[in-house]
Amino acid sequence: MGNPPSPPAAGTGALIPTGILRGGTGHPGPAVAPPGRVDPASAGPRCTGTTGPGRAGPRRAGRPGPATGSPRQRGRAVEQADRSAVGAVWREHRRWSFAAGNTKRSITFWRTAALAASVCGAVLTTAAVQVGLGGVPGRALATAGAVALALAPVVRVARLGPDRIEAWTRVRAASEALKAQVYLFLTGAQPYDGPDRAPRLRARATAVADDVADLAGMTLGTPDLDIPVPPVGDVAGYLAHRLRPQIDGYYRAGAARQQRLMVRFRSAEFAIAAVGAVLGALAATTGAGGVGVWVSAVTVVGASVTAHIAAARYEHLVVSYLATARRLAALLEEWEATADRSPAAAAAFVSACEEVISRENESWLAAWTHDREPG
Repeated sequence: MGNPPSPPAAGTGALIPTGILRGGTGHPGPAVAPPGRVDPASAGPRCTGTTGPGRAGPRRAGRPGPATGSPRQRGRAVEQADRSAVGAVWREHRRWSFAAGNTKRSITFWRTAALAASVCGAVLTTAAVQVGLGGVPGRALATAGAVALALAPVVRVARLGPDRIEAWTRVRAASEALKAQVYLFLTGAQPYDGPDRAPRLRARATAVADDVADLAGMTLGTPDLDIPVPPVGDVAGYLAHRLRPQIDGYYRAGAARQQRLMVRFRSAEFAIAAVGAVLGALAATTGAGGVGVWVSAVTVVGASVTAHIAAARYEHLVVSYLATARRLAALLEEWEATADRSPAAAAAFVSACEEVISRENESWLAAWTHDREPG
C-alpha cells in the first residue's frame, strides 16, 4: 500500500465526505479539489441546500435534524412492537395451557386410581372371607384388599385434595384469560383499539401472571412450544381460528365426550345396584351366608362409582358446554345476518363472544372450587 495523501492545506475548499454527514460508511464523498482551485459546491450561496441527487451539502450550524423517522418507519416500529407483545403473551398462554393439561391428566389418573383401589379392596377382602383366612390364599387376598382400601383415602387427600383441584382451576383460568386477550388484541377490540394497545396487552398479561404467581412452579419444565400466533387480523380470521373451533371442536365435542363418560358410569352404577339388589334378595330368601357377604362388597363398589361420577362432574360439564355453544352460535347467526360490517360492529361482536367464553370459564371455576372435598 502507498502512503496516504497529505491533508489539504487550509483554505483549499476541501469538502467533508457525504457518507459522514449521512451516517454511512461505504460511500466516499466527492474528490478533493487540488490546491488553488475552488470547488463549485463550496462557493457562493449554492452550498445552502443539496448539491445534486443523492448528495447532501454542508448543513448550516444550528439547524436541527429530524426528531422522528418517516411515517412509514414509525408504522413499522409500531407493528414490530405489536408483534413482540402479542407473541410474548401467546407464549405465556401456551405455557400455562401446557401446565393445566398436565395437571388435569394427573387428576384424572389419580381419580381413576382411587376408584380402582376402592373397588379392588372391597372385592378382595370379601373374597378372602369366602376362601378362608386360615390358609395362605385367604391371608394374601385379605392383605391385598386391606392395602387397597388403605390407599384409596391417601390418594384422595394427597392427589385429589382441594388445594390440588384449586391449583388446576386457577392455572386453566390464567391460560384462558391470556388466550382471550390475544384474540381481542388481534382483532383490535376494546381495550386494544388505541395507539397504546401493546402496553395495554403487556399490562394485562402481567396482571394475570401476578394472580397465579404462587403457581409459577407448575410451569417449570414446560417445553419450548413453537406454536405461532393465530393468523387473525379481522372477523373472518376470528371466525376461522377462534369462534367456530371453540363451538364445534371444544364445547360441542367436549359435551359429547362428557356425555359418553357419564352414560358409561351411570350404566355401571345401575348394573351394580341391580346386582346388589339380587344378592340381597337371595341372601334373604335362601339364608346363604356366602351370598350375604357379597352384598356389602357390592354396596361399597356402587358407592365408589357414585362418588366418582359426582367428583368428575360429567353432568355439569355437559350442560355448561352445550349452553355456551348455544350462546356463541346465536351470536354467530346474528353477525351473519347483519349488514353492518364496520370496525365498531366487528369489535363489539368479538367482545361479546369473548364475554360469553369468559362467563363459562368463571362458571366452570366456581363449580370446581365450590366443594372443598372433590371426592
